[in-house]
Amino acid sequence: MKYKINIFIFFLIIFVVSIFNMVSPKNQTVSAVENRTLAKKPTPSIDSILSGNFSMDFENYFADHFIKREHLVSTSKYISSLKGIKRSEEVQLVDFKGQNAGGNESDTGDESKKTTSAKEPDTKGNLFILNDTVMEVYKYNESKCKLYADMLNTVSEKMGPNVKIYSLLAPVQIEFLTTKKYKDLSDSQIDSINFINSNLSKNVTPADAYNPIKEHIDEYVYFSTDHHWTALGAYYGYTGFAKAAGLSVVPIEEYKTGEAPGFLGHLSTVNPSEKVNRNPDNVIYYIPSAHSELQVYFYDKETGTKKSYTGAVINKTYIDNDQKYGIFLGGDFPLGVIKTNAKTDKKIMVIKDSYANAFIPFLLPHYKEIYVIDPRHYKENIVNLVKENGINEVLVLNYILTTNFDTYMNGVLKLMQ
Repeated sequence: MKYKINIFIFFLIIFVVSIFNMVSPKNQTVSAVENRTLAKKPTPSIDSILSGNFSMDFENYFADHFIKREHLVSTSKYISSLKGIKRSEEVQLVDFKGQNAGGNESDTGDESKKTTSAKEPDTKGNLFILNDTVMEVYKYNESKCKLYADMLNTVSEKMGPNVKIYSLLAPVQIEFLTTKKYKDLSDSQIDSINFINSNLSKNVTPADAYNPIKEHIDEYVYFSTDHHWTALGAYYGYTGFAKAAGLSVVPIEEYKTGEAPGFLGHLSTVNPSEKVNRNPDNVIYYIPSAHSELQVYFYDKETGTKKSYTGAVINKTYIDNDQKYGIFLGGDFPLGVIKTNAKTDKKIMVIKDSYANAFIPFLLPHYKEIYVIDPRHYKENIVNLVKENGINEVLVLNYILTTNFDTYMNGVLKLMQ
């Protein structure tokens, strides 16, 4: 008799849990515990049913939206940590044509006009895939780092003593791995940053993004499928710049936020891991309280004439776009001019790669005008631009891999001739 009672109780529990699981709301889109976007309910089609994709997608959806799932995952992680259990890790190294920060060689113009001369590293590099996260591998090149420091010193010299020059280099995710066998795949980024800073003239002030990132590395500061930092990572980079520039940091709690789930970044497209593609990122953005107007300038491809359009610092048209990192400034462009209602007369120019896109919105409360220059696309003299507009400060902001490309450095130097 007791066996029948046990069987009855067992099936009753399954029945009750199933009913609760069916009727419970399934409007959660992001797992705070796992820092990832949850699977969406799949739409059946003949092709998806016959291929078996529908059943797999529905299984993922059901698992991601199981009742009290967040609590169960947290409890599982806690119990595993008490027992010292380590889950098996999936590891891959993938060769790929990397993020060429300098642009294509064919786009740089006359080769004879180049002003730097260090051996250009092969852009074919490694991606390191750890479970559902893809990371770029960094390789140190001393001659490149010296050229990068020389470039910054030249910027300072050309701009003159009345313009304050700052340098900020953002590290990439692999730097903060704690497992030695993985960490050793990549060269030390902090050593490279320190080497560059040690070769800067006294007129260039380094801003520290490295340590603020390191202190918050357990937070969602890097994407899993893209080479960029998240807006939260950019915020911690901003705190490092604010310290160097003597600015009062706006607490992160004072920002309103929005999100765009389902982001598969560039790195997800060049790796063979299906696990990565099934675990997209969530783009969280922080909305500045300062009012701003962004005017974007570009060159017509056919005529070469300069044209413009009105953009947005937080461009919400990209929320439903595949390229969701475009939420920040709307992507890369030759020149952008941001005017704000900040109660200051300070103006700054940001010479940058795309890492700066998520960073720049945090500057709005501190500057009346922000000039955004992408030297991969801009064609005019930036020294004249600084003088004509009374710009007080220049920030050169790039991620660490940019220091490996002559083309980027030559692009900056060409804009000062």
